[in-house]
Amino acid sequence: MKVYLLFFLLLVSQFSFSQNWITTGGNLQRNGLSKITGPNSIASPYWSVNSPTSTAWGNSIYTYGDKFVTSRIVLSPYTGKIELRNINTGALIWEKMINSSSRMYAVGFTEDAVYAHDYFTGILYALNISDGSVKWQIASDMFPGNTGLLFACDGDPIDKGRRINKNTGAARWTNNYIIPVGPDGGYCIYGNTYYHWTGSVVTPKTLIAIDLTTGATKYTSASLPGDGDQENDLCIGPDGTIYICRDGGSLYAFKDNGTAFVQQWVHTPGYVVKGVGKDGSLYASNINDPSQFANSNIYRLDPANGNILDSAQTRTPLAYMSAGADSTIIVCTAETGNGRYVAFSPNLQTVKWTLNVPYNYYSGSNLSQNGIFIAAGSGTEIKAYKTNYSIKPVADFKASKNLVLVSESISFSDQSSFSPTSWSWQLPGSNTPVSNLQNPVNISYISPGVYPVTLIATNSFGSDTLIRSCYITVQNETGITNTGNEIPGEFYLSQNYPNPFNPVTKIKFSIPGNADSKVTSLKISDITGKDIEILVNEVLPTGVYEADWDGSNYSSGIYFYTIQNGSFKETKKMLMIK
Repeated sequence: MKVYLLFFLLLVSQFSFSQNWITTGGNLQRNGLSKITGPNSIASPYWSVNSPTSTAWGNSIYTYGDKFVTSRIVLSPYTGKIELRNINTGALIWEKMINSSSRMYAVGFTEDAVYAHDYFTGILYALNISDGSVKWQIASDMFPGNTGLLFACDGDPIDKGRRINKNTGAARWTNNYIIPVGPDGGYCIYGNTYYHWTGSVVTPKTLIAIDLTTGATKYTSASLPGDGDQENDLCIGPDGTIYICRDGGSLYAFKDNGTAFVQQWVHTPGYVVKGVGKDGSLYASNINDPSQFANSNIYRLDPANGNILDSAQTRTPLAYMSAGADSTIIVCTAETGNGRYVAFSPNLQTVKWTLNVPYNYYSGSNLSQNGIFIAAGSGTEIKAYKTNYSIKPVADFKASKNLVLVSESISFSDQSSFSPTSWSWQLPGSNTPVSNLQNPVNISYISPGVYPVTLIATNSFGSDTLIRSCYITVQNETGITNTGNEIPGEFYLSQNYPNPFNPVTKIKFSIPGNADSKVTSLKISDITGKDIEILVNEVLPTGVYEADWDGSNYSSGIYFYTIQNGSFKETKKMLMIK
């Protein structure tokens, strides 16, 4: 069995503002900004299908490439399943419930997995896109109805103070900061920093910054006055400005200067910012004032000070929104049975179209491949609408694998929107640093490391560039997973995780800086003490390592793992349950 040398690099997110609607709010800043131009008319749907399951309300829709996922919720008894469908036809690909009591909600979608949460058991699942089978599972206390996961640069899911290995489900780090009201998922990511609220219902509420690589708290803001609870979401502009509205308090704008939060302005009364327009304008609701619920407006605010520039009557609070490449603002008013999507001009003074969709509670204003917008409310009907504009491409791509060995061949597939006619790839570190093919094949990498991939897609209307800065991870054939740059002071063998496991577990150990140049061995033995597998048997440089053990070929029971280097030897016990 091989173990691999692995490097991590976290730069600007690979998912921001592309064609995919991977989480609530569309991107890691949850601001609704998209490169996609949505439908210019809803006179007739692009397609219309009926689900075999009638849902009590519309649920979040997440898209990646030519597929989308949503949930179907049934009351009495309260159960739910998720459906994966083709974005161009609406055809059902598969549906998933873990068991007959499951309340399955979709909470995110990337090329790595469909992510779903069972609200009945409190389990987060990564599901294989091909067939819906379980890739891994981990406990999570999120509220999945309106809480989407976020993602690190390499695709690791972020679940409220925890970064999860996208391949195994193991937590890379956990930060147990206090959340005022849980489960509260209104967190955001900008660059390599995670932002959320912290503070209990009886202590001050502050903004918190957490390092995405280490999980360490970087700093918090000063106390922000307001109610005891705090449930309003955060929203971040494309320049990194953080907009936060205290429950029962004011609207604040902060900048992160790398060492502290710097308050830009505060506006009273507070409006809840739900998104950002192409020109930087803020779009907000007065839902922060419960007395105004029945007469709710949507406001366009000045990003320089929070002052109202324009407004429109929506009669229900603004729940979700998107801002398309043509500056159209599509809002979802989802708090009553009279659910609607409304497309506005940027100044909110012109209604371009209105689509009535009953009980579209969580079905936000998604914009997806080739300008497709999907609407789902209560009942069985799901509809899609598509832009009729001829416009420049929106670049997007995927790889056949993005975790590979040195010299292993992979391919890249173009999945750009709006019919590009030429392609320019940059694949640094590979045997083909540049390519003009639509779908480059037989690509391999010479050295281990983490590599960016760039695609420029072009047609007669213009070009678009997508850079994924830490997209391909190349592992050394020799094998050990080096988890970072740590220089340990002594040999150490950690408890394996997960434990119990089925059938794969990770074993972490360290080689100290003063170690002799001797062979390190890591062996698996059964309950009788018989060695059954050797995971490592080589001289290793100083570092902290992880090794995977796949027990698929063995039965349930107790096993042992032993590390030995010279006179140092340590053994631990683990349990496999199938």
